[in-house]
Amino acid sequence: AGHGAYPEKPTMALSVIRRAKWAAPRLQLGCDGIAASLALSQPLVARASVPPRGTGLAVGAALLALAVNDHVRPADSAKAPSVIDEADTLFEANSFAALASLLRTALASRPDDAALLWRLGRALKKLADAEKAAPAKQALVVEALELADRALAADEACAPCHKWYAILLSDVGAFGGTTEKIKNSFRIAEHFEKAVALAPTDATSRHLLGVWCFEVAKLSWIEKKAAAALFAAPPQATYEQALDHFAAAEQMDPGFYPKNRLMLARTCQKLGRDGEAREWRARCLRSEARTPEDAETLEEAEKLKV
Repeated sequence: AGHGAYPEKPTMALSVIRRAKWAAPRLQLGCDGIAASLALSQPLVARASVPPRGTGLAVGAALLALAVNDHVRPADSAKAPSVIDEADTLFEANSFAALASLLRTALASRPDDAALLWRLGRALKKLADAEKAAPAKQALVVEALELADRALAADEACAPCHKWYAILLSDVGAFGGTTEKIKNSFRIAEHFEKAVALAPTDATSRHLLGVWCFEVAKLSWIEKKAAAALFAAPPQATYEQALDHFAAAEQMDPGFYPKNRLMLARTCQKLGRDGEAREWRARCLRSEARTPEDAETLEEAEKLKV
């Protein structure tokens, strides 16, 4: 999978495989105040508690814009292996327009093929990331979410379907209001959790859960009170939980995503573990930048003071 898209792989907090292959979209931080801080990012070794479906925290699009590497390994589509192989090659080459065209053609004869549906949704997400005009960007992510929803309806046991549904739900939420973002946040967490349960070795989903936990953990007292005023069960998560997810993702696939190492550094810093934070920052800086998002991550790491 190409870079700049999420890797294939949630727990309580959220704030979105393989680096050289599958890139990940970012959860965009929504509006100001609560929505901006509640933006989700991304894993599931130490589980954080996830409130019941329906309650919610804003999962922003900015964090999940964390491009993660997306490895898809399982017997995804025995129906059209040649199409899947070609699609994955195009994704790795970042040829998203050609990929979308290929998948639309394939879906004409296989409209309920989950493997084709979620891949097209992912391709449209990548096209939306590069789109400058807001209306066009919104149209792409809305269509992508519809495709992910169809993919889930076709195969609820598909981990990538859950992961990309969560990512795209976050992106669509970026165009809505604060209340909508908050409502969506726990649904996003729930689908990342399902993705992890179905594919427990997927580093990407673990990373996304880690980001979610990190963003929730850093909410200010005022933001938490505001969320509590909107919903009876505001989100809860700790930096320790975020660290567990990031560490689990790194153990599963060392170096799969420079952003994961940066988040390990930032989380260790929040926990007062400066020595470890410096080590993770150094390891992040030694990572290869395979995508523009990776290059941005390395620039962030350079600026991180630990």
